[in-house]
Amino acid sequence: MLFNRNKEEGNDYNECVSRGNCSTSPEVRAFQEVMIIFLRQLAYYELKQEEVNMSYFENKEFIIDGILSLIATNKYTNDQLLEIISRIYSKLLYARKEYHNFCDKTKLKSDEFKLTLKLTPQMTLSEIIRAGEKALLAKYKKISLQQKNLYEILLLIIESLAINLEKLSEYDKFDDSVYKEILKGLNLFNYTKTSTVKIKDSIDKLARMDLTLIDLLENSQREKFGNIINTEVSKSTIPGKALLVSGANLQILYDILKKSEELDFSVYTHADLLIAHAFEKFQQFKHLKGNYGSCSGNCVLDFATFPGPILLTKSDYPNIDYLYRGKLFSSEKMTPQGVIKLNKNDYNTIFESALNSKGFSKGREIDSIEIGYNKDDLINKISKLSQKIKSGEIEKLIIIGTSEYSSCQEDYFQKLYRHLPEKSYIITFSYHFNTKNELFINLAGNLPAIYKVLIEIFNTVPVDSNKLIFFFTKCDTNSISNIINLSNLGAKYIYLSECTPNIINPNIISTLKKIYQINTTSTPHEDIKNFLNTK
Repeated sequence: MLFNRNKEEGNDYNECVSRGNCSTSPEVRAFQEVMIIFLRQLAYYELKQEEVNMSYFENKEFIIDGILSLIATNKYTNDQLLEIISRIYSKLLYARKEYHNFCDKTKLKSDEFKLTLKLTPQMTLSEIIRAGEKALLAKYKKISLQQKNLYEILLLIIESLAINLEKLSEYDKFDDSVYKEILKGLNLFNYTKTSTVKIKDSIDKLARMDLTLIDLLENSQREKFGNIINTEVSKSTIPGKALLVSGANLQILYDILKKSEELDFSVYTHADLLIAHAFEKFQQFKHLKGNYGSCSGNCVLDFATFPGPILLTKSDYPNIDYLYRGKLFSSEKMTPQGVIKLNKNDYNTIFESALNSKGFSKGREIDSIEIGYNKDDLINKISKLSQKIKSGEIEKLIIIGTSEYSSCQEDYFQKLYRHLPEKSYIITFSYHFNTKNELFINLAGNLPAIYKVLIEIFNTVPVDSNKLIFFFTKCDTNSISNIINLSNLGAKYIYLSECTPNIINPNIISTLKKIYQINTTSTPHEDIKNFLNTK
């Protein structure tokens, strides 16, 4: 495979460090540039078609899929990459032709956008990459470094919106107003003379819309699966046949459980699907036995040791091509190499595999974990914290965001806890050490659920209070979007943990520091000095 790009962060940079691919290769960047060229030009014609009332965003699913393909280039074979780029280019040519034909028939003036890159059926992936390299060089000669970095940030925000729109589609919902702004954002990439002010305005507007999508997702989760409650989740296994569902798609997990109630195997969750156990409606399924593994050291190890089939429900699973064939399943449109593709909503194949699997022979006892929260209890605790902040009993409230496990970050936060002034308090969604000045809320990385809790906090302690300090411990597109929103709302102290270059390159970090006043973590001692304004 030409590309091997790890989009997951954490785990001490996980597989990318051990295999030496923590930076985005020039080939990947060039291929992505070709995709961006075609997507931005397709966005131009999508907007033009809407402008003349020709159609109403008939390409929206295709464009969202194209943006998501930018994120997950590591999971595709070379043939699949060629297929993706060819489909985008064909769709661009068709949209362009249809727009001009419509304008000719209706006697409307049409606008022309010259295609900057053309493909032929004979072109190989290597030739496409070389074309992308030339396009990148040409672009960088026409724009300033600040423009380049702002465009990169804009693309990250567009990716975050695409991810959340895809998640919203799991609940048969969509937001056309958000999609239109995505098109406008992509369209900005068509013009090298766009001012930095205009690019930043687009970034800020799209980041605000991302909050709207997160709110819609939280409402959708609650409508579909009930409220989140405090619950104990078993980490143990029991003897018998088993099926593992990994990823973040709650709807697929619910369908699996609903359709397998009468079958003789147990279902275990994995990774971000741990949160399912906290929703009321998932607790009706007796064969949902618990959460398997931890994904805290290496998710591949969890997969390799599970004695049954595994259903993958999200895009980012690096290096799964090293696992046993015939064990991994997915219902995604394009599946990774070595993964068995399921037809949408048809799980009979994986059910048969579970019934024929080895299963757990003895089972294993492991301590359970607590997830979710009691709403009344949480509101009461936040209210008491607010009173203590007002009285001066608490001078600094530190909020630590969600994260994949990293021993480096764990060491950082252990030291941070140890050196915090006495009048400090911590609300954490990830790293925690059971101290008296800590409130740990385990929501298994579910951003909509975390957002709901943060709203309760901000109702009592304003975002722009100089008593609030935010730590972002996960490097991903959603984090960048949330950092920008917090900065624009007036948050005084925002810290982002160290990111690998293949996620967020150092130039982007520098721009975020300059424009949005964020900090990157250094040492606990220095960071505490910074937010305490001491010398």
